[in-house]
Amino acid sequence: MKTKFFILSLCAVALVSCGGNKAQSSEEQATEQEEYSFKAECQKTIRQVDVLQRKLEDPQQYATQRGVEELQRLGEELSLNYDAAELDSAEYATARQVDSLIREVRKAIPYAIQQNVCNTPHTLILKPEELLSETQEFPFYLERGDKLLLQIEAERPIDVRIYNTNSHQLLKTYAGKKIIKDSIAIQFGAVYLVEINPKGRQYANINISFKPNSVNRAFETKTVETKEVEGQKGDFRVKAIPGIKMQTLFEEPRKFTLRSQLKATFSGTSNSDRAIVAIQVPAGAKDVMYSLRISTNEGSRSSDGKFGDNLMKSYKRVKFLGIPLYERNSSHGSSLFELLLGENQPPREEEAYINMYVFYSADQAKKFQDGANPAKLQYSIDYSTMGTQSCNGRIPTKGNRTIYMGYQNERVRYNNYVWLEAVSAVPNTEYLKKEYIIK
Repeated sequence: MKTKFFILSLCAVALVSCGGNKAQSSEEQATEQEEYSFKAECQKTIRQVDVLQRKLEDPQQYATQRGVEELQRLGEELSLNYDAAELDSAEYATARQVDSLIREVRKAIPYAIQQNVCNTPHTLILKPEELLSETQEFPFYLERGDKLLLQIEAERPIDVRIYNTNSHQLLKTYAGKKIIKDSIAIQFGAVYLVEINPKGRQYANINISFKPNSVNRAFETKTVETKEVEGQKGDFRVKAIPGIKMQTLFEEPRKFTLRSQLKATFSGTSNSDRAIVAIQVPAGAKDVMYSLRISTNEGSRSSDGKFGDNLMKSYKRVKFLGIPLYERNSSHGSSLFELLLGENQPPREEEAYINMYVFYSADQAKKFQDGANPAKLQYSIDYSTMGTQSCNGRIPTKGNRTIYMGYQNERVRYNNYVWLEAVSAVPNTEYLKKEYIIK
């Protein structure tokens, strides 16, 4: 095509040049201005052809929609303006030659655009030397008539699967391959997904591209946003994760008053500076989380009674951050609880503090309630706290169906008012799935 344009251009230029030396009679010759105007028009058109030809041969011209539109515009503007009746035979031959050149160039424009835009791969995912340690997925949007091109090279055999996420169909599987080169004709517009399982830690060169079904399609690519949401067992590509099921253990906060040592002594109720709360543990619960608000003022707060709801909000947010949610016999469970409790601390008053004891034995709890010296009782040293202010925490159930929490006010002059809320945590399998949103 380039050679043909070059020859046509040379011929047209030669004809224009020769047209300036033709024999002229005094009666029929055109004015010098008229001769110059026709030659100038031809030369201007050939210069336009030359500019357009260079652009047609430049790969960068097809990289943007603006570049393609410029080619189309230049082709539409390409023309030779003349009046055949005013030209002699040599000039008319020149005009015909230039017209032929214009037609050839215009004909070449859509072909060149098709070859360089629709028949050229457009990159969707390009990750050279990608280090894979676990299954990765790459979503993208394709339209009917597009062609998906897959080129993946790995150090060792890998498994690759291609899905249509709209229809939940597995389109193709490549099992145990080190090199994958393939193309797939797309029949339906949808979000497609390439899933790569490296089966170990290794590098891979990943090149996923497509050939568009039209020029406009090439420059109107849509991005895909991935969002992780709650799912159910049996959902498409759902992932099971170890989680927890939380249950509020009191219908409303347990509120009680711990009288000061002085008032307890003179009131005749020597144990009114103490309180015991029995927490019934649901079957399967491994931990109990509690919120303890202590105040010298008996007025309630708007935040009272919302401990369970706030924990659930924090848990749902954490669930989608990729943090291990819960695993038995590991530190993940306690780490999760520390995170949840840390976000939901009760308001603290510097002057309000009490002693808190955790009993796993009903007999020991009863002795505490009856006024026994706590130093002579068997309570959990790990989870009891002396002189605690408002706080929250976690108590492992250790298989007990009831946990007893004992409270004592050691302050001589001031009463303390206490609000206790508790939530159980039962290990539970949860499910997450992904939604793909076209932007």
